[in-house]
Order: sequence, then C-alpha cells, then structure tokens
Amino acid sequence: MHHSLRAIGRPGRIVALLAVAAVLAASCGGGGSSNKTSSNGQSGSSTPVAGGSIIEALGAEHQGGFCTPIAQLAPEGIEENLTFYDTLMVPNDKGQMVPYLAESVTPSPDYKTWTIKLRPGIKFHDGEDLNADAVKANFEEFRKGALFSFVFTNIADERVIDPLTVAIDMKVPWIAFPWYLYSTGRLGIVAPNSLKDKTTCSNHPVGTGPFMFKEWVVNDHLTVVKNPNYWRKDAQGRPLPYLDSITFRIIIDPQQRLNALRTGAVDLIQTDNSESIFFARQDVSAGRLAGVENQKAAEISYTMLRDDKAPFNDLTARQAAAYASDRDEINNIINHNVNTLSDTPFAPDVFGYIKEPVQPPIKFDLNKAKQLVSQYKAAHGGSFDFTLSSTNDPSTVKLAQLIQSQWQRAGMSVHLRTADQATLINQALGGDFQAVTWRNHQGADPDTQYVWWHSKSPVNFGNFSDPQIDRDFDTARSSPDVNVRRAAYEDVQRVFGRQLYNLWGWYALWAYYSKPNLHGIQGPPLPDGSTPMFMGSIHPMLGMYLSK
Repeated sequence: MHHSLRAIGRPGRIVALLAVAAVLAASCGGGGSSNKTSSNGQSGSSTPVAGGSIIEALGAEHQGGFCTPIAQLAPEGIEENLTFYDTLMVPNDKGQMVPYLAESVTPSPDYKTWTIKLRPGIKFHDGEDLNADAVKANFEEFRKGALFSFVFTNIADERVIDPLTVAIDMKVPWIAFPWYLYSTGRLGIVAPNSLKDKTTCSNHPVGTGPFMFKEWVVNDHLTVVKNPNYWRKDAQGRPLPYLDSITFRIIIDPQQRLNALRTGAVDLIQTDNSESIFFARQDVSAGRLAGVENQKAAEISYTMLRDDKAPFNDLTARQAAAYASDRDEINNIINHNVNTLSDTPFAPDVFGYIKEPVQPPIKFDLNKAKQLVSQYKAAHGGSFDFTLSSTNDPSTVKLAQLIQSQWQRAGMSVHLRTADQATLINQALGGDFQAVTWRNHQGADPDTQYVWWHSKSPVNFGNFSDPQIDRDFDTARSSPDVNVRRAAYEDVQRVFGRQLYNLWGWYALWAYYSKPNLHGIQGPPLPDGSTPMFMGSIHPMLGMYLSK
C-alpha cells in the first residue's frame, strides 16, 4: 500500500517526484495520539554495544534508485536513503529545524539570502570532502532535475563564499527554506563525483551517511555496511553507528511482515497498517515484541478528488460524497479504531492547525447525501457515475469497497479500479483518475505543502485552481510576521473545508516493531544536544544496537 513514483505521464508532472513518494496512495494507515512510544528498550535498558547486523522488513520497493535529484522515494525508500545520505538540516522533537551537515543556516534580514556554513572535516564515502563546491553541485542538480525543479523554483542562484560556506539567493523572501534542506528526509547530499553519472549514482549511492552501499537486488533486498569513518559520535564519545550492517527486505503484505518478525525471520518492521498495529500492540504488551509508534507531523489519509473533471468539478458532487462518507464506520471496520479522524490536512502539532476549519464541520448524513445526489443528477442528465481507484493491496481494496458501498447507498454509481502502487501513482501523475484513496502532506511548516496545492504546481494532482489558496501560500512564504503566516494557513484550511477539494480522513500512524533486544530506534541526541524527531514514517538510522 506504499507507493513510489515513476516518471511517466506529462513532462511537467514528473516534477512531482520531489517528495513524491510521500504521496502514498493508501488511506488505510493512521491513528493514535501525536506521539506514542511503547517499550522499545530505548532508554536505560542497556548500554549501546558496537557490532551485529539486523534485517528490517519494508512494505514496498521504490523505483529509480537512490540518486537524490531523481530518486522516487516512498517512506520505505527514505528509510533506506538515510543510511547512506545525510541532510543539511534535521528536525528535533520540538518541531524545529537544526543544523546537521550544516554548522549553521542563517537568513539575511530580508530572508532573500540564506547562508549555509558546513561542518569541517566531513568526507563522503569515496574520500571526497564535503565542502561548499559539493553543496553547490547538489543544488545545481536539484534545480535542473525533474524532481526538485518546481520545489526550488524560488532559488535564483547559489554562490560559494568560501570553502565551507554557500549562499542561496531567492527570488522572493522564503521564511521556511530550512525545512527544504531536509525535505522529509529526501534531500540527501550526494558525492560530487557520483552526481556526474546518474546510473552509478542511482545504483551505487555515495554520501556522507552512517552506512555505505553494499548490494541492491530490486524487489528483494538492499544491504548497507557500517561507515568506519562516520563523522558523528554519541554523547559518550563512542563512534556511530553501532551496527555493522543492515539488510532491508521487501515484504509487501503487512500481515506477512508482522509474521516474519514474530518468527524471527527479521528483526524490525515498518508499518502503517492498522490491523498489524492492532495485533502487534498485543505482542508488545506481552513482552514478545518492542515497539515505537509515531504520529508527529502526521500525513493525512484521505480520498483525493479530480476537481477539474466530472463529477467532482461540481461542488454539489463533492458535498454529496462528503456527507455520504461514514468515517466512523471505516475506522471501526477497517482500522480497528486505532485512527484519529481529521477535518483538516494539518496535524495538531503543525503550525496554523485548527481543529474544525468550518462550522459546523461536515459529518456523515445519509439523508443529506441522498438529497445532494438527486440534485446533482437533476442537473446532469440523471447520472452520477464515476470510478474510485486504489492499490491492489488487500487491506486497501477492503477500504475502497467500503467507501464504494457507502457512496452507493446514497445513490451514486461507483466503479472500482485497482492497480499496483507504481501504476496508481503514474495514473495520478497523468490525471487519469476521478477519485482515489491517497495519503500525503506530512507535516512540518505548512509551506512544505505549497508544492501540492498551489495552482501553478505540476503536482497539484486534483488540479484545482483556487486564487485564495494561492494568495495564502504566497503571503505566508514571504512574510516574516508569524501572525500573518498563521492567519494565511488557517485560511487555507477554511477554504478546503468549504470547497471540499479533497475528503479528509484520518492521520496516518506509523509504527516500528522489533525484537526486544533491538534498541535505539529513536536515535541518539542530535549534534546540538536536542532530541531527534520522528517525522511520520521516518526514524533515525544510526542509533540502533543489539543487546544479548
């Protein structure tokens, strides 16, 4: 149910691939509180020990390799990517971006130039120095490549100031630029020599990260080995990482993934499947497994509508679908009630969040839905007929079937179309859908959603064009006034609440379950001493260790 993105479809839409792989077309994950941790042996259970290897099971393979400017990374791919690449900035648990490869990132008074000063003495796996020229080369590739060209369209120039300092000049002030130096874990800095050959860069990645690439067999496994010269040490001065190697294995079916952990075939699994979470919690309570569950800066699981084609180019149709959607029934039947429902795409810990953007919020009302369906049919020749798309993952198909039955009870004619994850995202890129189960918009500063909802964006998949949303995003991007920014993002949510361009569902809950002797999933303190932040589906890769 997790989806990587493949570069086909209209050329402009390929830009999508930015963080695209956050675009997981699977609205069946999610739930819980803002951040849950249940006995993973993270704190005080043992002293970190160097050595050992683990196997981590992931839910999907991704397309296109690991070269940052062109990599098509779903959460699983980001997990892998963070073993061999570091980012310039990382988030801490207070929702702040703090320097990582960078020693400091500083704006000019008008926020039109950001100066990045790098830490000295860091080397890439191939022995090259991390320096200003290397960072400049990376940004040149980002800006001209298919993945980040729209994301970084506001960058006017990048300039080397000295061997460890780069200045990034903007066309308009950009307040939230540091969040893009992380880009939900996607903006790994690549060795310059590796950037010169995209095939080698994709299939044999070279970064500064805690592990080095060893072997990748597509749809089977990826193996990485310890970087003996990694630049970080833990708080006691011990070299990081602790593990000698990590092997990632692809097990698509979430129940098979959990069973592999239970039988000892793997040491760690990543999942957003609510059924797996429901049963794994019982294993954690019994002491058979350890686990960390996370919903910080959560993605939203929802039904995405194509707003420029029938039937959902008509607000009446969107309202009918909204009133016909019984999210409580879905949460009970499909999600084992582990989910937290939402009327907004912003997570509670995201700047500008408002719980109920419109008053009163739209709630399930079958009679109201039937009235709106009749109204739509009367205006459109008696027809309210469309297709709902989803992945072919069994749990997602069950979700789509339940949504179909709810909408059909209101009088709509709904056809189901399923496809593998890559095909589904290609369909979205090409605009080939009417409604689709989806998951996206992982949190942080709301400016990071500019790429998904601005009318000029090639990855505004619903293809809605709302002048007020455009104005709000443009205002918030460049205003240093925190109150102006907050008001703009609150307004974005209110417009969505009125116009129903998408039908919001619930917050995606990501979980990591492991054998009880695996520790450190939450990672060591960051270089500035703060605690790292789990952001949705991403956890630090360098602090894990095994005890006997």
